[in-house]
Amino acid sequence: MLDAPDLVEKARGVLLLVVWSVLILRIAALRHPRRRPVWYVLVALALGSLVIQAPVGRWIDATTGIAKAGELAVALVALTDFAAVWWFAIRLHTAGSSAPAWLRRAPWASGATMAALALFFFAVTPAAERFGEQARGGWTGYMIAWIAYGLLTAVGAGALFWKHGLTMRSPVLRVSVLALALGTSAEVPYLVVRTIRWITPDSAPELALTGFWCSFARFVLVALGCSLAALEPPIKALLHWHRRQRLRALWLLLRQATPELMVVPPPSRGADLLDLTHAWERLHQRVIDIRDSITYLHDGWASPRLLEEAWRCAAGAGAPESRRLTATASWIEATRREAVAGVPKRHLGADKGLLPQVLADDSTMCREIGPLLRLHRALRSRHVRDFADDVQPHTSLTAGR
Repeated sequence: MLDAPDLVEKARGVLLLVVWSVLILRIAALRHPRRRPVWYVLVALALGSLVIQAPVGRWIDATTGIAKAGELAVALVALTDFAAVWWFAIRLHTAGSSAPAWLRRAPWASGATMAALALFFFAVTPAAERFGEQARGGWTGYMIAWIAYGLLTAVGAGALFWKHGLTMRSPVLRVSVLALALGTSAEVPYLVVRTIRWITPDSAPELALTGFWCSFARFVLVALGCSLAALEPPIKALLHWHRRQRLRALWLLLRQATPELMVVPPPSRGADLLDLTHAWERLHQRVIDIRDSITYLHDGWASPRLLEEAWRCAAGAGAPESRRLTATASWIEATRREAVAGVPKRHLGADKGLLPQVLADDSTMCREIGPLLRLHRALRSRHVRDFADDVQPHTSLTAGR
């Protein structure tokens, strides 16, 4: 089993790999002004994961010839990271609205102040007392400033991330912002542990390890939170593509019965599967096509008598929603068969109460797709097909009844 120092060093290596992988994967964000803030945060995280590596710290010390210069670099990068995450939280909070100037400047003003204090205390403190396990002498001032700054940025960013993460409508964005909220919140117990270690002589080694894992969790969760948001567009596109494929059978069934409405021939199954472009628009168009075909069948072939028969056919279907679905599928199947058979349109002005209901503002939402899929299953049911067999030709041919 690994001892604590060895485990910490290996964890730092994992952290370096995770954060830099996310940074590289998200480099495309630089092309989009609205996504650049996330990439800037990732740059700060990546630099932080680099300077905490022991070989890098030793290299900085050797290159500068200054004792503990490597740890000073870690502190400066860390405070920049804290400021960047707080700044990003403020950008999220004020998106689409103006923010007070003091709030916009707060992360960088406090970060610059902390950097100046860190350099000052580093310069006036003897090398032996810098970044020690316990704060002694003048280094106590650095400890107080660092803990205050860390709590200010962690609480300031965390409060905003929690506020917006809990109210996000998009599942991906909600998880992304909640990961940022958890990450920034993990900084608070780390700072508590660091304070205890600074003021308590001979603190338990387990306390140091606990602090490291809190810091590790903060790095990973903030990095993942910044990267998950980038996954929302492709996830949404894949979801829309999947819904479009599920609607294909119903779409073809109705489009083939209403060829007058087709502007271009339906794509082949292979071409439709491989078409991943403009996913939302194509799904939206498919839903509109289905509704247009149903309305066309209703206006052309449905009669009051047919709709009455459809309601009677659905009387034993159970719940009101099921009866309505069965009745709607019944008249659609009957009129679809007449349209395919070339029966002339009648335009009898039947009541529109059995047209599929519009349940959501966005035609591509699950609330709209689900009922259409259930309608397709109903159209293929034996009960509906038997109704269409029995009703033709005598019921729908009875004009005006």
